[in-house]
Amino acid sequence: MSFAWVTAAIASVSVLSLTLAFNLILRLRLGRLAAQSSHYVAAAGLVPLLRGDALATIRGGLDDLHAAAGRLQDRVAEEVSRRRRLNENLRETEERYALAVSGGNDGMWEWNLKTGAVFYSPRWKSMLGNEGCEIGGGIDEWHSRIHPEDRERALAGVDAHLQGHSVRFENEHRLRHRDGRYRWVLVRAQAVRHANGTPYRMLGLTTDIASRHQVQQVLLEVADGLADLSGQACYQALVGKLADLIGVKEAFLTECSNYPTNRLRMLAFWIEGKFAACEEFDLANTPCQEVIQSGRSVFVPRHATARWPEERRYGTEGYLGLPCLDTKGRVIGHIACKSRVEMQPVLPHHAILKLFAVRASVEMERQWLGRERRVGFPTAAGTP
Repeated sequence: MSFAWVTAAIASVSVLSLTLAFNLILRLRLGRLAAQSSHYVAAAGLVPLLRGDALATIRGGLDDLHAAAGRLQDRVAEEVSRRRRLNENLRETEERYALAVSGGNDGMWEWNLKTGAVFYSPRWKSMLGNEGCEIGGGIDEWHSRIHPEDRERALAGVDAHLQGHSVRFENEHRLRHRDGRYRWVLVRAQAVRHANGTPYRMLGLTTDIASRHQVQQVLLEVADGLADLSGQACYQALVGKLADLIGVKEAFLTECSNYPTNRLRMLAFWIEGKFAACEEFDLANTPCQEVIQSGRSVFVPRHATARWPEERRYGTEGYLGLPCLDTKGRVIGHIACKSRVEMQPVLPHHAILKLFAVRASVEMERQWLGRERRVGFPTAAGTP
């Protein structure tokens, strides 16, 4: 990495400077001693024994050199220690960075505005269904995948931020997945600038918000589309939208046929893209039994037959059931969906799912108020 190279270079220069300084001092000291010795030899006219004061001068110079060498050695040791600490800190920073890039849910990207090169994290690539070798290193890998209806607005926001008109860039748009479909993402980015304000790098995070947008769309449809619906039309709309939200091909809404409940009556049944005839069935040994008897939601995304062996004849792999409660808190039915393949392990927020059960419960009670009481059938007042 560039930062590690700069750190090593600075440390090397520091050590080299200290070594050169040591050699310079040593040369000056030895030169001065040689001059003093030549002076004594010339004064005697022969090669004399050095006098005591001359020996003392030489000894003093050597002591000074030894002390200077010791100080330089200490400084070299300090420099080596400092360099080691810098390398350790750099390695820890790089490890944290690598973990953040590989383990986060957001896709990270980094754009070098000078060279045009862009780094896309593995998560960014996988969000769009691509492997590492399938994504290049240019900004067009992002720009070209933006939905045509969103591209102009998104790129205008990027330009405005780079020109200093916004503190940060934040935009929701659709990106083209490898399968050809578009997924909603949230992109947040900020430019890194020189002291004069000129941007030279841009760092960003891309978050997959497809599920959130899907939930928002379903909520709008539930709020707008069901407001004027009642009875069978309301029931069918509820199961159809639930199946679409969860991504399954089978969903149904039931009411309790009797109390204590051992049978359920379907009010709407959606399967394989169309509505089918409703039926009444026994509760025993079904996933629905657990929902009705516990009064709680039940979600088993896979291996449903291991929990309910009777489901083998239907090929059930995943199941979700939500209880419907009357105004007194009694279970009066449930809304559920099944799948022959493994379901997504993470569902939309439970409050969103509960909205379907609540809307169905309100409609069931409203329908009961409009018809005569029947023996063995609950009413809004909660009496059989």
